[in-house]
Amino acid sequence: MIRNALLATGLTLVLLLVVLGLVLVPIALALPEPGDAIRTFLLAPLADRRHLGNIVETATPLMFTGLAVSLMFRTGMFNLGAEGSFFLGAVFSAFAILELPLPDWAMAPAAIVIGAAVGSLACLIPGVLRARFGASELVSSLMLNYAALFFGLYVVNYVLRDPNAGAMLSYKFPPAAQLPRLIPGTRVHLGLLLALAACALGAVYLFATRAGYEARVVGANPGFARHLGLRVTVIAASVQALGGLIAAAGGAIELQGMYLRFAWQSLPGQGWNGLVVAILGGNNPLLIPPAALALSYLQVGGDLLSRNFNVPAEVVGLIQALVILFATATAITRNPLLRRLLTRREAADVA
Repeated sequence: MIRNALLATGLTLVLLLVVLGLVLVPIALALPEPGDAIRTFLLAPLADRRHLGNIVETATPLMFTGLAVSLMFRTGMFNLGAEGSFFLGAVFSAFAILELPLPDWAMAPAAIVIGAAVGSLACLIPGVLRARFGASELVSSLMLNYAALFFGLYVVNYVLRDPNAGAMLSYKFPPAAQLPRLIPGTRVHLGLLLALAACALGAVYLFATRAGYEARVVGANPGFARHLGLRVTVIAASVQALGGLIAAAGGAIELQGMYLRFAWQSLPGQGWNGLVVAILGGNNPLLIPPAALALSYLQVGGDLLSRNFNVPAEVVGLIQALVILFATATAITRNPLLRRLLTRREAADVA
């Protein structure tokens, strides 16, 4: 199973490189120094410690959201609530740091646990609505993402806001709440090790435990799962809660590892990017880290191209969007669950 997933992922990455060349070369030819532009996009992210650190620090939250999405998709539920969970996890991590009387030694881990517990609701609620009332988890999770955004901003504005900051920012976090840096000269922090551990544990859960096997059976064939006597709705909803917990923990870890105070005023987009990572990794927890690194490499290369060659951000965004679109389309052709979803939606539209 893992060998097949590796082969499929490797083929996808090769095809991505082909598409990247087809998109990047015409844009580079329109610049005064096309060769330098291509080298900057492809090689500059790997040129020194700082840029390598940028790739790793960008990939860290994507590992959490990619893992969360992959586990939720394994049950056959297309829950897109990882974005809202990530945001709420960060908000309530900041709330725990600034408002709860926590000792220094427990501040960082307690804030992560509290943020994860509250943030998981953004994924749990769509799962429960689907299990209890048959409501589309795709629609309800999309709506709840924005409910999570405005609820979180309310908490920041009316509870955590520093009136002297000049903007909607929280008070600064104490040093005890910040995660330690791992590599000098970069912003790579302890969250990287936590993300890798989460992906490893996710693989153990999915492939080496009874609960993970039941989740995979429910996602692959719900009718057969019911025939086996499995509680399909309970299993599916519990995995949505687990996915939300992981995504929310990722938000809390990202906040404590990269920021001195809460400063987000919109959804950070990590949940949407996590969806791409999950698709690139074939919903396999072991392939989430390399998929996250590949996507972050693309993002860092695009940023360097934009800054060094005065390329509009929209053009860089186009390169990234086309590559991501191709990756998604490629994954759909080899993912029976996604094909089933699209077929079901098309049938409903025709009816």
